[in-house]
Amino acid sequence: MRAGDVDVTVVSRTNYSCLHGLIAEMITGRISPGAIASPARRVFAPAHVHVAEIESIDLDAHRVVTSRSIDGAHRELEFDQAVLALGSTENLDAYPGLREHAFKLKSFEDSLRLRNHIVEMFELADAEADPEERRRLLTFFIAGGGYSGSEVAGELADYATLLTKREYPGLSRDEVRVVVVHPGPTLLPELYGSGNMEREVKSFPKLVEFGTRHVEKLGVELMLETRVVGATPTDVYLSDGTHVPTRTIISTVGTKPNPLLDTLDVERDSRGRVVTDEFLRVRGREDLWAVGDCASIAHPDGGTCPPVALYAEQQGLHVGGNVARAARCERLVPYKRAVRMQGISIGGRTAVGEIHGIGLKGTLPWIVWRIVISRVIPSWDRRLRIAADWLLWPLVGRDIVQVGPSERDDYDVRHNVFQPGETIVERARPVRFVHILIEGEADLLQDGGVVDSLAGGDHCGRKWLELRGGDAVRARSLVRTVSLREDEANRLQDVLLSSRPLVATTRSIATVDVEELRRAEAQPPAAP
Repeated sequence: MRAGDVDVTVVSRTNYSCLHGLIAEMITGRISPGAIASPARRVFAPAHVHVAEIESIDLDAHRVVTSRSIDGAHRELEFDQAVLALGSTENLDAYPGLREHAFKLKSFEDSLRLRNHIVEMFELADAEADPEERRRLLTFFIAGGGYSGSEVAGELADYATLLTKREYPGLSRDEVRVVVVHPGPTLLPELYGSGNMEREVKSFPKLVEFGTRHVEKLGVELMLETRVVGATPTDVYLSDGTHVPTRTIISTVGTKPNPLLDTLDVERDSRGRVVTDEFLRVRGREDLWAVGDCASIAHPDGGTCPPVALYAEQQGLHVGGNVARAARCERLVPYKRAVRMQGISIGGRTAVGEIHGIGLKGTLPWIVWRIVISRVIPSWDRRLRIAADWLLWPLVGRDIVQVGPSERDDYDVRHNVFQPGETIVERARPVRFVHILIEGEADLLQDGGVVDSLAGGDHCGRKWLELRGGDAVRARSLVRTVSLREDEANRLQDVLLSSRPLVATTRSIATVDVEELRRAEAQPPAAP
């Protein structure tokens, strides 16, 4: 087939392709954020790139409806053949508070916020006089001990050692906690064979043991056979009845299928993935294909291919060839490839993994891992940038600059969850947020006793406590709130009252109807 015979359009919500295998190094300042995000127009050239959100797919009409982020305006794209590469989304319902208070690593934006947040925690701790709050600021909690969680934990523990030695002499490494909670009996279940129940998988218990000893040597605290049952702005609650005070919660607990798949009349497996035939076509259709995390693709050794980048890369190359063959009316080629290696970096220039069943550990597999990762990077300019970062940081140190604004946007509504018995606001440690209860009940405390109660629609904050003469507001049940900074609440009240009275003039903005507040949050910002 000659160039130009096929017109390809790639629809993506971002104009870049993020390499998630290097997220842990990015959030710990080893490589720059832009290095792991390759420009989509270079990756997919000469295809057209359409940056928008997919709203719907009409398989019978061969039509995709997209919307642009600036105003939600729709556009329709027609197709003859379509490839589903929708990936997966975070399972934000795993426990109360995950959606509101945990950093998720699926998106580049969340990972970048985490990078900035980690540096901010060290900055705040360096200036904090209260030892309890200082300890909370320097506790980094990771939910999940699989590949992603173990990699982040090892890199973060190594990062903490470097920061307290070079950048923050006022902080001690002993003050920093990196805590990993995992529901299974061992760290790195992927290497123990317990992560795949579809086929016989070789186990590497010695690699698991080595990896566990290594991250513990770096200073990681492991809590195995333990689950997270709830998260709040200041604590993580565990299945054994304990809780970990922390300002940083990193979740790697799992994913679920992209909701867009629920709108398509296609066959799906027990995990919600689209079932394909041996050619990577969606079963039962001649015009639809699927690859990556959203696809259930047969593995040559039995079962299905795991949702990892190396498999997705191979599947993408294979489906591209088959789509071209279908356009030429040629015989399609079955997908029979398998990745015969796995492994991760676990901090301190150390990795664990296996190649063709041979276990590797230490510095050599760390070098091999970097070579493999480099091959997966889709653009040459990013390969050069990452290579430069790898060479420079040992000489100049980790990058601790917070990239982007540290403050959130105006009229930012934060969503919060508080466990029963947890303090929402208190006069002893005043904060600048006004909380509106949208679910649950809370008590107003004065001199150790309950003097009043709050329920859905009520509000509380620093000034409110002062006016009521209370000492604190404590959750009686599981409480969900939305909160704004006091100055934002005042500005929002002025805007709303000057345009259309949403609340009576005798009431505070903090008692505005919750649905009205959410609608105000959803409005696009005014043009400058």
